[in-house]
Parts: sequence; structure tokens; C-alpha cells
Amino acid sequence: MEKTIKQLADELGVSKDKIKYQVRKLPSEYLSKKNGITYLSNDAITIIKNELEGKIPNKSIGNKTNLPINFTHQIIKDKNTEIEFLKNQIERLNNLLDQQQKLNLISQNQLENKILELREKEDSKKWWQFWK
Repeated sequence: MEKTIKQLADELGVSKDKIKYQVRKLPSEYLSKKNGITYLSNDAITIIKNELEGKIPNKSIGNKTNLPINFTHQIIKDKNTEIEFLKNQIERLNNLLDQQQKLNLISQNQLENKILELREKEDSKKWWQFWK
């Protein structure tokens, strides 16, 4: 159901000027004039309500999207926070990988030492058995 600017302003409890400001952002296909009165289509009403409530519009209007500036700043802030979290996670994983590699090296060295000890024992047994 189409509404006039005045009807929408009364319904939302805002001034007509606020609605007119939002209407100026809309392409003409969302508006119709009858007897000199501007009527807003259902899509226009939904877009204006979303704008005034700070919601993201579901689709772009004309060739541009109308996102509130504070919403855009919030998205950037959230993405920066996410990037920092991911950077920290990568750093922790790199540290864990470093520790794992060090442990593997220590284990390998210990294993090699044990093998050498066993060979020495076997060699020493052979040597003593020869003298008996």
C-alpha cells in the first residue's frame, strides 16, 4: 500500500523533513505522483524504515548502496578486530610449531644417543666374550 510522506512521518513519529531527506536518496521508480502528492511504494517505505532504524538495506538502490556511515565504521572496526585476532592466532600457531620442531630435534638426538649406547654395549659384550 502506498503512503504519502506525511503518512509515513506520522507512522514513524519523525518529521516530514526527515522523510523527505530519505526520499531524495531514492530513485524515481520508487515514487509516484498523483494530483501533486508524492506517494511512496512499499519498497521505498521499507528502505526508509531500515535507514531510520540503522539496518542494512537488503539491496542497492540505483547505482549506489545506502549504508549508514556509522554502520560502515562498525564493519571496519569489527574486521580490524578479527584481523588482530587472526594475527595473534597465527603467531601462537607459529610458536607451537617452533616448540614442536625443537622437541622433535631433542627426541631425535636422544634416540640417536640411545642407539649409540646400545651399539657400544653390544660391541663391548662381543669384545669380552672373545677373551673368555
